[in-house]
Amino acid sequence: MKMHMKKKSEIIIAASCSLLIVVLLIINFAVGTFYRYYSMISVTEEDDYSDLLVSYSDEEPAAPSDIEIELPEGSVFYNKDVMNILLIGTDERNEHFYRAARSDTMMLMSLNKNTFDVKLVSFERDMYVAIPKIPSRNPDKLNHTFQFGGAKLLMETLRTHFNLDVQKYVRVNFFVFEKLVDEIGGVDIVLTKTEANIITNDTGRLYSHPYKEGRNHLDGAAALCYCRIRKIDSDWERVKRQQNVIVAVKKSFSKKSVGDLKRIVDTCLPYVQTNLSASECAYLLLNIADYAKADVSRMTIPDRKTFIDLEHVDFKTNTKILREFLYNK
Repeated sequence: MKMHMKKKSEIIIAASCSLLIVVLLIINFAVGTFYRYYSMISVTEEDDYSDLLVSYSDEEPAAPSDIEIELPEGSVFYNKDVMNILLIGTDERNEHFYRAARSDTMMLMSLNKNTFDVKLVSFERDMYVAIPKIPSRNPDKLNHTFQFGGAKLLMETLRTHFNLDVQKYVRVNFFVFEKLVDEIGGVDIVLTKTEANIITNDTGRLYSHPYKEGRNHLDGAAALCYCRIRKIDSDWERVKRQQNVIVAVKKSFSKKSVGDLKRIVDTCLPYVQTNLSASECAYLLLNIADYAKADVSRMTIPDRKTFIDLEHVDFKTNTKILREFLYNK
């Protein structure tokens, strides 16, 4: 009887050891795979290169002399359960990042770690701001900030003008945006007749594949063209178009298989720049399914009711509006 019990205990111990070894191997493989992917990203803590002043090739007009910018009072509002990431789209058309690039798109993605709510806030590129540390560029347009100090200075500018807790960013350019949309198989977007005509002509598909009013399936080139349309209406509508594509991309991701996601990651990660840490990337990876299923709330700053033009923005009022939207406070 004792011998039987001894053998049974030995079997249990052996089985437990085998299970532990398997678990450790799985963990080791998962960790190794994650760090392989993490090493593919261009991870950077950007230097302060505010001495880099770029001459504009398109002859940007000088800022009006009567602009007075009043910054909000108080400190940056922080909530440990909310992760804010600034999505920056710069205007390079190849796989390389350049310091002198301009931020064509600046969109905050706010993630609630408890509820998995997703909120998007687009910042108007032509909004006049006082760029920190560069008095000679005060005031200037928000999208010029990136030229003078990259993501670091852009995030500092947003913090000082809106008391916004933003320290993390992800940067892509036109090249990788097109590549990403193509890799996920395109996006479905509802187009107006005018939008359809512009995309058809600009992508050279007048005869081969004309787009029509209504729901269309856009590839990378067409999606980029759609995101950049603003001459037919305004930059406000252009921002909405950009948000439409972000939401469409998120929906597409939620339907992909593990194999599809691996292929997309392998192709696109080398063309992404960020200052997210390994642990922050791991958190996003582990919770991507929950965030992909969530509805997206979205808005644009400044609020259209708070200013006459983008040269005279009420930053104090917009700070309150932004805080209420992000934190319900």
